[in-house]
Amino acid sequence: MADHKQLQLPSQRQLVERLQHLIEFNNPFVLLCGRAGSGRSTLLERLHEQLPESLRLITLVANPSMKMEQVREVLLRQVVPTPLFNPADALADSFLRMMQGTTQHCVILLDNIDLLPQELLGELWALMLTNDALAVPHRLAIVVTGRDTWCRQQITRLKGRTIPALELEVAPLSAPEQKIFLYEKGNQLKVPSLLLTKEKVTEILARAGGHPGTIMTSLEDLMTDRRPRKRPEPFPIRKAAIVLAAVALGLLALTYLVPGIMGTDEPVEPKVEQPAGTLPPPVPETPAQAEGQATPEGGSAAAPAGEWKSEQPALPNQVEGDTITAQSQNYEGRRVVIGDEVVQQLMKTRPVSGALPAEVEQAVVPSKQTVTPPAVHSESKPAVQEAPKPVVKANKPAATAVAAPTATTRVALTPASTLNQKSSRHFSVQLMGASNMKAVEAFVSAHQLGGKVWVYQTQFRGSPWYVVLQGDHASLEQARAAIRTLPPALLKEQPWPKSFAQVKKELKK
Repeated sequence: MADHKQLQLPSQRQLVERLQHLIEFNNPFVLLCGRAGSGRSTLLERLHEQLPESLRLITLVANPSMKMEQVREVLLRQVVPTPLFNPADALADSFLRMMQGTTQHCVILLDNIDLLPQELLGELWALMLTNDALAVPHRLAIVVTGRDTWCRQQITRLKGRTIPALELEVAPLSAPEQKIFLYEKGNQLKVPSLLLTKEKVTEILARAGGHPGTIMTSLEDLMTDRRPRKRPEPFPIRKAAIVLAAVALGLLALTYLVPGIMGTDEPVEPKVEQPAGTLPPPVPETPAQAEGQATPEGGSAAAPAGEWKSEQPALPNQVEGDTITAQSQNYEGRRVVIGDEVVQQLMKTRPVSGALPAEVEQAVVPSKQTVTPPAVHSESKPAVQEAPKPVVKANKPAATAVAAPTATTRVALTPASTLNQKSSRHFSVQLMGASNMKAVEAFVSAHQLGGKVWVYQTQFRGSPWYVVLQGDHASLEQARAAIRTLPPALLKEQPWPKSFAQVKKELKK
């Protein structure tokens, strides 16, 4: 709904009064034209309010999507409440047929007719011509609004009537009227007086050119600030990255410069962490310690007071590479390390009653004390220092190894196809594992297991590993029961059950 304050201006009031006079005493066809924003729609609405109620008013606000049939229907439904008509018929035929028998005073007001179908203006003019030809014509007035350029083009087509069509142009507001209109609308929109400065008012009036619609748009823009704002500058990502890189380089340089400035004389040795289960580095031997290790009589001198000696005997260098593993009866992983030198000693030296040599037994079982008879030295033979025997380190006291026979049995590897044919749900008993076949052959010969066991090769820590198996048992309990029936000599090796599924996985390595 347009605001009618602008119609209180003198020029606008005079134009409305002139239109009222034409409608009262003539049957005019008026084209009210003006540019966009000149106020023609507001003038037409003010005219609608000023007309008396005795007149039958037929109004229509244009919609660009309306078709001619729809326009006829809207207009005719305002003539009678329940009209009977064909929307395809001309407007003059349906309109005058409904008004037969009575003489009426009707006023048709159409806003923005230039947005409706082109044939509407011709049908309205035909309605005026047909009404004038009646014996008793109706009092009919038609007022339409449109753009000034459109109205000038169409008015030349409206001919054949005694009273020609009138073209009334909405004149621009005068300078005083513009100021009055601007301040009145500013008060209605509650525009702060700080925004309506003298310079701003002058700018709005110069841009408006006397048209009220332009002034209204300027005031609305001033309140809502629809002018394009300056976009904020984007965040300088590149500069920020350069600054961060410079700060990082500065901190890195300080880590090198600060120790030199502080004057640290002693170099800081890096702390090397020893892996779990490894021995500490050996203590370097001094000449004094070397002299105190042995005497011509075979005795040993006292060690320095500050020297620490492990209670366990030292291992030979080869022990760490060539090992034999076994499992306890409670199947917790235990490892007994036996060097190749010890195995060779077992093979060369025949023990008495199946016992190990004293020096080997002492190395294998540290807790067992052996009594060595004192050596008898002859005056004619000088004392000869006995060569050091290889020793073995065990995590827990291990059983005494069984003496091997003098002849070593050759052991061949069991074909992988033989073991792969076993059911993966079955179990076998692992008797021992070693890093070389010599140890396996010595073990098989010592326990007389030739032809009774399977031997296969796998990989352990990147090196070949040989495993000795015995028996095929349907369940874990049967394998455990078989272990309990083994000879005591094999039980000392701590055998343990092993599934053929695990065996097959190890064969693939």
